[in-house]
Amino acid sequence: MTRTLPTRTHGRPTTDHSVATPVPATTSRPWLTRLFAGEVSLSPIEAASLELAGQTACEANAIARAVACPDLFLLDAPDPTTREGLIANVLRQVAERGKTALALSPDAAAADRIVELTAVEKSLRIVRALGNDENAIRPSPSVTRQTSQAQGSARAEQLKREAALTISALEARLARFDRSRSLRKRLEEAERQRDAMLARIAAIEGEVRAESSGMLREIHARREAALSPKTAESAVLRGKRTEKEAALAAAERQFAEASHKPGFFARLFGGSQPAANLKVCETTIASLKRQVNECKDEEATLRAEVESIERGFAEEIEKAIAAEVALRRPKLEPILQNHIDEATGLEKQLRDLHPQATVDDTVENGTLASHSRAELERELTVGRTRLEELRLAGADLPRRLLAETAIVVGTPGSLDTDPVFRALPQPLDVLILDHAEELTETHFARLSLLAKRWILAGDAASKTPLTNGTSHRRRLPESTLLARLGQRLDGEPWVFEHDRLVLRLVHLQAEKRASLSREPVLDHPHVELRLTAGDGEEPVLAEIAFPAETTVVQAKQFLFSQLGEVLLRPGGNHHWHKTDDRLTVCWPMLDESEGEWVELELGVRERVVGCGCGAFTAAIAFETASGWNDDTAREWLAEHIPAPSSSRLAIIRADKTHSLVPSSR
Repeated sequence: MTRTLPTRTHGRPTTDHSVATPVPATTSRPWLTRLFAGEVSLSPIEAASLELAGQTACEANAIARAVACPDLFLLDAPDPTTREGLIANVLRQVAERGKTALALSPDAAAADRIVELTAVEKSLRIVRALGNDENAIRPSPSVTRQTSQAQGSARAEQLKREAALTISALEARLARFDRSRSLRKRLEEAERQRDAMLARIAAIEGEVRAESSGMLREIHARREAALSPKTAESAVLRGKRTEKEAALAAAERQFAEASHKPGFFARLFGGSQPAANLKVCETTIASLKRQVNECKDEEATLRAEVESIERGFAEEIEKAIAAEVALRRPKLEPILQNHIDEATGLEKQLRDLHPQATVDDTVENGTLASHSRAELERELTVGRTRLEELRLAGADLPRRLLAETAIVVGTPGSLDTDPVFRALPQPLDVLILDHAEELTETHFARLSLLAKRWILAGDAASKTPLTNGTSHRRRLPESTLLARLGQRLDGEPWVFEHDRLVLRLVHLQAEKRASLSREPVLDHPHVELRLTAGDGEEPVLAEIAFPAETTVVQAKQFLFSQLGEVLLRPGGNHHWHKTDDRLTVCWPMLDESEGEWVELELGVRERVVGCGCGAFTAAIAFETASGWNDDTAREWLAEHIPAPSSSRLAIIRADKTHSLVPSSR
């Protein structure tokens, strides 16, 4: 058998289905009518990149695509808890992008729960719209605070109170400003006086020493009287020692001359004088040396006596100076302590005014560095103007406040009764309809006028029972609008169909699927190939059906090993992570703690999170040991990453047997 795979564009998997020719802009037929007639062109959806906590990969992808969808998106989520969580997440994401959103549920309790889930983000303006049959105090306290009454009249009074409190706080800050400025000036003066007094006390000793010549005259007189005899005695000893040293020098010269022997001719002709008595000279020199040393000893003794006298009088003078300093200091120390106490007290008052800052954090004007008095006065003027505007607004203020609402959650019955809808500009940006399986085309046509784009959330597999007396044995329940839209907008690659996990390479309408030819794979008879007629004579592989127990990981391994096909399903923005042995591209929005790796080709692995039709690509790893580098990895990714799909359906189900596509068997 010859197989022909569908033609692929660069980076786009074969799961994308063709779109209808755009309808002329002049048409006036309703959008739904043109959609079912195949006259609406559905653009691809580039999933928004979100930071979602606590969501499965399937739920995160559904929220990201619903937020980014420009027209109609379906959330097939029959479980109420899951569906309400999805709606709350979408509402938050829409509001965070500066858009307005309305969620309607026929179940008042469900509307309450959606409000509670959405109001986790405290900064969002949310209103719980009430119908005539709803009691404003019936919801939980958290929901009651979000009603129009609370967000309108009560909110107006709250804003007035907040404005008044703001003015009081600013007036208090301004008073603190002036108080702190005054304290700061007083502190600076106290610190200046304290430092001056410290300097004056430190200078007392110098002043006393400068005055000591007069104050210590008697001590100096006694000192001179005690030292005068010693000075005279020292002069006598110094003269005596000088005289002895001169005699010693003469005796030593004489001894040297006497020791010199006459020459031969002097002795021959008898011309030399008699030699001095050398022994007498030696005795004289020894005596003179002894006398010189005695003089030196006497002088040393006299110097010691003088130094002792000097020390005694110096100690007496220091005691006198210390006594005078001790007499003068007590007169100044109390003044210094007063300045210190004043500065300490002023610092404490400043700290009490600014408990979160140090005194050094205040600027010269006495306020915190991040503010000035002019800024506080401007803020006070703005606050007073704001309060006056709130008071003058009167009864119109609640309506103006409701007009600032970002998110409204209510029941269809609240549309004609709750004042928020009279205050909000129409149309809103996004309309979310809970329990959409209960919608009819007429209902949707009327409600769709409320917003520019729509999200329908419900159980697409439910049927509308016949209640006009027709026997159920003869007629089957009719498909709901949600189910019909699901079949029209479904472009998901993976789907469970009864006992099969089906990969749809080409998206076909129900009438074409009925004509699919089915063939088992020779080596894998449990895998079924489904082919449709192509443009030429050769058939085109449209679907591959695996047993229901087959995991997506096993199916992906089969596709690559048997058909050489790599089918990725990422979501949101990606980033690259590099280690010594691996290059990894990750999609954080789909990243989970659990996941399974699939070998795609040599050195390339895909990390798959989720299961069944909710399986997605969380990461792709390229092993550098297999020759992959930055350039080759990026080229591979560009070739295999799919282009955004135009599918407007997200299936979040625990029931794996569900399919929007009826079986043709």
